[in-house]
Amino acid sequence: MNPPEPLVKILREENNFLILTHSTPDGDAFGSSLALKFLLDQLGKNSQVYTEIPVPSQYKFLSGIESIKDLKELNKEGFNVLILVDCNNLKRVSYDKTIINNLQSFKGKILIIDHHIEDKSSTDNSSQESIKWIDSEKAATGILIYYLIKALEGKITKEIATNLYTAIIVDTGNFQFDNTTDEVLSIATELVRAGAKPSYIYQQSFESWSEKRFKLFIVMLNKLEILSSLAISFISKNDFQATGTTESDTERFVEFLRILKNVNISALFREIEPGFIKVSLRSKGEIDVSVIARYFGGGGHKNAAGYRINDTFENARNRLLERLTYYKLL
Repeated sequence: MNPPEPLVKILREENNFLILTHSTPDGDAFGSSLALKFLLDQLGKNSQVYTEIPVPSQYKFLSGIESIKDLKELNKEGFNVLILVDCNNLKRVSYDKTIINNLQSFKGKILIIDHHIEDKSSTDNSSQESIKWIDSEKAATGILIYYLIKALEGKITKEIATNLYTAIIVDTGNFQFDNTTDEVLSIATELVRAGAKPSYIYQQSFESWSEKRFKLFIVMLNKLEILSSLAISFISKNDFQATGTTESDTERFVEFLRILKNVNISALFREIEPGFIKVSLRSKGEIDVSVIARYFGGGGHKNAAGYRINDTFENARNRLLERLTYYKLL
């Protein structure tokens, strides 16, 4: 697989790169961004990754994680190329409108490397040049970064291998999801040969919950509602405050709701601010929840998608039920 030549050309010719990813970054976002930075380091380029801080505890083991800077302190001056990784629209980088407005005035070139279905909502990336490499058939953005490294004749070091392996296992559920293909397993094998440690990476990514996070998980389970083949739960801002947790602590929660034998769709509502809710959807088999997410202005994949909505939980819940019924998914 070959990346777009214009994208490769810019990476070869330009020197100062700003790397950004989506809000509440996960293992694919962190792993892919850091692997890209290591590649640019090999090429003698100046690059910097900015994300929301603090980094979730389960990803503090990643090589290069200490180099990540706080998105709130971003000064975009000095960068002539902005790279969106695991994200295809600037408005997805942060909930903070001030940050988004600042980014949308970026004067340089914009590159997009992502595996999510393209977000074609009204807020575009920029009036400046934008080169997109979006492949929704790939299990993780980390796989695209792998091919980019090959195209630029970079070396897959132990540090890069660790980051890319993390990216892949997080977005494939440690090779349990339907997106686990022979391509995925072949790349993972090469990453292990390059120094990635599967047992260690799995334990850090999936089995390193804090006690606070586990208490939040219990709160979510206590609010579980099962309607036919749908499992729904809700986490309020008060729940986050009471347990001393943040939205990043809910990673994978929605997948646990899908464990029940007769549940085919799971939905987790998280209140970010009063009247502002983030919804994550998961499904089994051929059930496509991305059509629901896109209807509400979000996106994702067939079995894993999400969106944001300005409403109360009760109204947001009812609107989701109406859409699921409309598409005959419930």
